[in-house]
Amino acid sequence: MLEAPSRDQAREIARAEKPDLVLTDVPLPDMDGRQLVVDPDAGRPQTVVRERARGVQYFVHEPETPESLIGAIDAALAALPPAVGEQNARRATDSVHSAVHPNAPASRLRRRLTDLEDVNHELSKRLDETVEQLAIARSALQEEVEKRIWAETELTHANLQLRDRAVRDALTGVHNRGYLEESLAREEARARRSGLPLGVMMIDIDHFKRINDTYGHPAGDAVLRAVGQYVMALTRGEDIFCRYGGEEFVLIMIDTTARAVWERAEALRAGVQALAIEHDGRTIGPITLSIGVAMIPDHARDGQAALKAADAALYRAKQGGRNRVVASDAVPSDVNT
Repeated sequence: MLEAPSRDQAREIARAEKPDLVLTDVPLPDMDGRQLVVDPDAGRPQTVVRERARGVQYFVHEPETPESLIGAIDAALAALPPAVGEQNARRATDSVHSAVHPNAPASRLRRRLTDLEDVNHELSKRLDETVEQLAIARSALQEEVEKRIWAETELTHANLQLRDRAVRDALTGVHNRGYLEESLAREEARARRSGLPLGVMMIDIDHFKRINDTYGHPAGDAVLRAVGQYVMALTRGEDIFCRYGGEEFVLIMIDTTARAVWERAEALRAGVQALAIEHDGRTIGPITLSIGVAMIPDHARDGQAALKAADAALYRAKQGGRNRVVASDAVPSDVNT
């Protein structure tokens, strides 16, 4: 491509080099060869007539883009002999790009465009791969989270089971003495804060040794289970029922009255006596209960003192002939007041 900064120089270069096509924005008079003029007025009849006489053979409106100018050049070169057109088409196209973008030849632009397309394709490919990897990682993470949640749930459930086993009597399934001591202190403190009474029952199975001696220890275990399950079935959700040891049970009644405790004790005694407990094909019983009752604060100031008062009342029930309920007559000590 040859360039000229002025009309005179362009005319001299054109006469010396005899190019196949001259691209200019103004006609060059007295010049042989083909001229392609880029002119906003191109196409007006008076312009065409005037400039045809001066050697201009092609007019185009001023193009808006390099591509439209390349199209005009291609149309002009199409009139040349095939060999000349093929030889100079590339050079003419590059000339247009150089004229529009002097610092960016067409080949460089094409390479850059190709490079950008390659980069864009590579970035798109990497993006797709990254999205796919993220989806896989997210799925794996979700699976891991679900596994951990499941493991934590199982661990919590297992801990609760261990805790429940630790505070329950293995034979009867009711709470054990350790749970009683833990709960009694808590309920005693709560009753003291609220000023509400707390009832304590000490329950003993009458003649339990005789049952073991007569029917055998497995039969005695069956009696313990039956009594424990029966009393637990009649216990309110807020109350505390435990096996105290041997054939003795303790029932703590929350927020109640002495009359309510007494009536509950009588109902338990009568209900157990009516139970038909069978073991190894034989009916055991009837089974009777002796029950001692004490109240906080009527008979004791704290839980341990209430247990002692109820136990003393239980002893009196046994001494009085068993199969009965006896209320404590203890007077609360002022030591802890």
